[in-house]
Amino acid sequence: MQPIAPLDETLDRQGRTKAPWAQILSAIREIGNDELGRRTAALNRQMRLAAPLGSQLTRLYDPLPALLTAEDFAVLEDAVRQRANLLSQVLEDVYGPQTLLHRGQLPPALVYGDPYFLRPLHTLAPLPAPRLGLYAADVIRAPDGRFLLMRDHTGVIPGLGHALTLRRLTNGTLPELFRMGDLRSIRPAREMLIDHLQREAEGGLVALLSDGTVDKFDGFDDTLLARALGVLMIEHADLAARNGALHIKTLSGLLHVSTIIRGVSGIDLDPLEQGGRPGAGIPGSFGAIRAGVLSILNAPGSKLVESEALLPYLQELFEPLLGEPPWLQRADEHSLELASTAPFLGPDGTSIKAPHFLRLFAWHDGQDWQVLPGGLGLPLNAAGAPAGLGTKDLWVLDSEEPRMISGAQPAEPPEKVKFLAAAHLPSRLADNLFWLGRSVERLEAAVRLLLLAIPRLESGTSLPRDLAERALISRCLAQAGLLPADIAGTAISGRLLRQTLARRKPIAGLLKEVARLVDASAERLSPSMLATVRFALQQATEALPNEEAALSTLLSFTATFAGIAAENMSRDGGWLFLEMGRRLERGDALAETLAILLDGPVERLEPGMALGIELADSVLSYGLRHAGIMAPGPVLAMLLADMSNPRSLAYQCHALRACLERLGADDDAETAKQLLQDIVNLAGNGIALRATLSNAGARLRTLSDHVQRRFFTLLPAAHALEEDELLEAAQ
Repeated sequence: MQPIAPLDETLDRQGRTKAPWAQILSAIREIGNDELGRRTAALNRQMRLAAPLGSQLTRLYDPLPALLTAEDFAVLEDAVRQRANLLSQVLEDVYGPQTLLHRGQLPPALVYGDPYFLRPLHTLAPLPAPRLGLYAADVIRAPDGRFLLMRDHTGVIPGLGHALTLRRLTNGTLPELFRMGDLRSIRPAREMLIDHLQREAEGGLVALLSDGTVDKFDGFDDTLLARALGVLMIEHADLAARNGALHIKTLSGLLHVSTIIRGVSGIDLDPLEQGGRPGAGIPGSFGAIRAGVLSILNAPGSKLVESEALLPYLQELFEPLLGEPPWLQRADEHSLELASTAPFLGPDGTSIKAPHFLRLFAWHDGQDWQVLPGGLGLPLNAAGAPAGLGTKDLWVLDSEEPRMISGAQPAEPPEKVKFLAAAHLPSRLADNLFWLGRSVERLEAAVRLLLLAIPRLESGTSLPRDLAERALISRCLAQAGLLPADIAGTAISGRLLRQTLARRKPIAGLLKEVARLVDASAERLSPSMLATVRFALQQATEALPNEEAALSTLLSFTATFAGIAAENMSRDGGWLFLEMGRRLERGDALAETLAILLDGPVERLEPGMALGIELADSVLSYGLRHAGIMAPGPVLAMLLADMSNPRSLAYQCHALRACLERLGADDDAETAKQLLQDIVNLAGNGIALRATLSNAGARLRTLSDHVQRRFFTLLPAAHALEEDELLEAAQ
């Protein structure tokens, strides 16, 4: 008897190459192995660019597609729809009337003993939205051509973000394969899903809840899905329960969240009712679900029907619940060994045949289940299967007959709240971007100061001017935290500075904080911005072992970051907080540094004025305007009041005022305006420079505290109790 062999997806029953595969394989041969290897590397590079900073790619991506004919997809579509319908009914019953348990059709011991059965979500009445809103199925093809079920996905749905993204990136990498012309587009289905989510939200917010670390699929599928659906990606800390509903903490206050796509496990979602760590979940979320004011896709506890122990019982429920046999039979171990093979690109760029499985996705549109005409093809890790194979885009070939795509019944769209990027920005992200701006400026200020200090401290000359410069520089270094305060004001040597830097490693600490904040703010940076920042950060980190030699590389990183913020970010939303952080930090550092450099009588200010012009990177401009002759009037005008100089103190105040006005913080904007006027007046008379500049730095720090209180901690402004309030409190 001839042994059964796995089915080859590229061949028909007569052993001839199928027509669609013939075109694809012909295009691959024309491209050639070397070029195909470069295209594959380009696809994987684009996927890395799409990932948030710090994400580790755990899989490869294959530009060759997995194929389904229109007839095969029609069979799978009906089977996936049938299975999703059954699992949805089982969940509604188990968390509702529990008829299946009372009749013995499901063993109570298996259900109640499963860790994914969440008792707090057992309700007598059904929830307003289905508990199962998203579904995915992994299937293989047996040697006889039948499709068999490997696994259900009913909790967190892994890979949907990749399925909606990989098609676009593959098209840009291998456009030759897309010239067949009979490929079914996934765009209408994606738009139907988006439309359904917005309709169900009824004007509220739709968000994707991520755990902020890694998910089940590849560490950044949540990010891809949020981008594909145009929804906010949030974390536990962004949400709060108020008055029985769930709200997101944004810059405009608490906004009601109507729908959440769940990218985290439901086991610890509500520590108020489940126990566990209070900071790891959202207290009150289960109450919002039961009250019908919050819809979660999928509802916590839906992973129950993924249980291997329940699968045999679920297979017996098709006839009682649906009145028809299951159209997808389960795959056993023997079937997995005989899964069909498809072409994959090997590490050397050559095509090899390997077993694979398909992942198909479906969602409930309020009336029926819709199946995405696409998905993912993944290598099957069976015994003897080659290692290092990539994930594929799943193609569904279109039939020659016209199709009508229909979604939900036409209805009057609900009135939507106008989306203001700054107002709806989560306060966590605004906080991270604000401090990212401050940290980058703090790093740049430290690097510029060291570049100024090291040559002068190494000179060893004893001229009065040089001694004065070294004393001023040492005070500036101590004020910036680069030297201990106990040696401030002394004429230290370059050797002592190098030893202190090697021991305390202040630059390494600043760079580490910048990297952390870039990672925390990654979802607000585009893939190209992330790639550029990541490359510059890597270069700066590699240069760090020798901090002194790394200064030019670090300055290059800060310049790269500033250029990206200026040229790649739109002037609203996150940019406003990044810009505010930068201007507050630069203004504060400049005020405190100039307070040291310009401390003394006018006739002795020349060393400090020269250092201030150089530290502000204004040597060329000052030389062109004033022939390099140091005089208090021109120097103060350029460093303090010149609105065309991006490193003047007035420029920082003006930029701060503009940001605060756009955010509606009129009182803080008025403070920045008054500070700007005081700085301009100071440049005109030059009286009490140190005291006034120190006061300006203190006012900028107070303004920073107000910004944090208003936008990040969302607390009312502090105020003193009036007499009437004191009396009322005493009574």
